[in-house]
Amino acid sequence: MLEQQSILALLQTFEVTARHLSFTLAAHEMNLTQGAVSHRIRKLEMHIGFRLFIRMTRKLALTEEGKRLLTTLSHSLRAINDEIEDIREQDLRGTLHIGIAPTLAHLWLMPRLPRFQAQWPGLNLQFRVRAGVMDFNEERVDLAIYYGATRYPDLYQQRLMAESLLPVCSPRYRQQYRPLSGGDPAALVWIHACESTDVQDQFAEWRLWCQHSGQALPFDGRYYAVNNHSLAIEMALNGLGVVMGRKTLIQPLLDAGRLVALSENEAPSPFGYDLICPQENRSRPRFRAFSEWLAAECV
Repeated sequence: MLEQQSILALLQTFEVTARHLSFTLAAHEMNLTQGAVSHRIRKLEMHIGFRLFIRMTRKLALTEEGKRLLTTLSHSLRAINDEIEDIREQDLRGTLHIGIAPTLAHLWLMPRLPRFQAQWPGLNLQFRVRAGVMDFNEERVDLAIYYGATRYPDLYQQRLMAESLLPVCSPRYRQQYRPLSGGDPAALVWIHACESTDVQDQFAEWRLWCQHSGQALPFDGRYYAVNNHSLAIEMALNGLGVVMGRKTLIQPLLDAGRLVALSENEAPSPFGYDLICPQENRSRPRFRAFSEWLAAECV
């Protein structure tokens, strides 16, 4: 039976080799010879009783068993490294990895971030910007902020903000076409965005608003559609049409007069902004610093 220390060394060798899918690159990272790395992998495979790699002429591939082991091992190693960094950096240094949707990052978070920087100057932030859901087992993400309604029972989830929907356009577009106030709806261009919503229906938010306000509009007639809400807002700012705005994101543009509301009717969105992370991350100092600051900004 191999001693525990020896097993840990073999598992580390497997993780590095699996990450590179190369004995040569793994040997370079670990300051070992290629033969030593290959020997460790064979030793580990003999100990656990199954193959981890398919050895081909010029490259390696993981077996299904190897993929399963790598997923578990990578998660465990990240947790160990995070714990060591938290113990070592009690003054809240290090790096926090954040997943966030593009428009929320651009229009809401970035203007507020200088306040966080002033409060925690020693903490690095690394953002992974994407509209879709992050996989905490596969991606290096400590926490994520989603716009949606899905519940994640295996994760910690905290509602930060609700959202409401409001149709808006540029002042010039309203003056030219008088949308929703006597103009011809068929002459309008309807702008649709589906970024970060759980339902990938480009008409969903207009449909929700029409149901709430009791209006029937030809929003599926003449339209532009995009999966990035920032671009949809930019289209409206440039006079291309009418967009269904998310009030949280567009409020500064309304305050500045760059966008104008076409109705006093705001429809409550079934979606909201949630902070989501693995349960074990909640107690980490870096997570607490960012999540407590974030919650205060949402008040």
